[in-house]
Amino acid sequence: MAFTTYPEVWINTQDFSTTGLIFNGIGCAFWVIAYVAIVRTMIKKKFVEMPFFIAAGNLAWEFIWSTTYFPDTGILFAIQYQGAFLLDCFIFYYVLKHGAEHIKMPEIKKHFKIICIVCLVAWIPVNYFFVKNGFDTSIGANSGFILNVIISVLYPVVMIQTGAQWFSKTVAWSKMLGTGLITVSLFFFYPENQFVQTLGIIVLVLDCFYIYLLYLFQKKRV
Repeated sequence: MAFTTYPEVWINTQDFSTTGLIFNGIGCAFWVIAYVAIVRTMIKKKFVEMPFFIAAGNLAWEFIWSTTYFPDTGILFAIQYQGAFLLDCFIFYYVLKHGAEHIKMPEIKKHFKIICIVCLVAWIPVNYFFVKNGFDTSIGANSGFILNVIISVLYPVVMIQTGAQWFSKTVAWSKMLGTGLITVSLFFFYPENQFVQTLGIIVLVLDCFYIYLLYLFQKKRV
């Protein structure tokens, strides 16, 4: 499995389409922007807009793809993964610190930190063995987009339940553009992988719907 070793070239144009690499690199950069915006909202409002279940899943995915497996698209992409991992560590810390304040169900609120940690511990082997058993691509696209579907389903639900005033348009747009551009790159990288291509299109539709809802609900509050 080639992607168990850290890439040796900055950008792997030998195995990947240059056009695909450009789309993928810009998409990853938009995801880093989304994480930075989430962190900014956390510090400003003491609120983590990412649902706790998927915050644990994201951290587990980035931990695996920053320490055990590495994208073979090149060093530049590996650095982006690792940067996202560091930001997600900070996000998860804030989830543990402030996440319970916005939980409606008293049963979950009472044991919130334990539930979050259990979710994280559960997600790590799921992500690890998904790759080890050969279900993933060399950049983690299959597992990453499964998580993205969950993110895109949960985001509008949590936003409506919690209140649109807590949620960032920057995060919404960065998340949509990031995943959308990465989806385009997958058509260049893996033209026969209809599974991940389909997931990418589903996520794009859900993200656009979320942006529509976010603007609609924030406008109602004006």
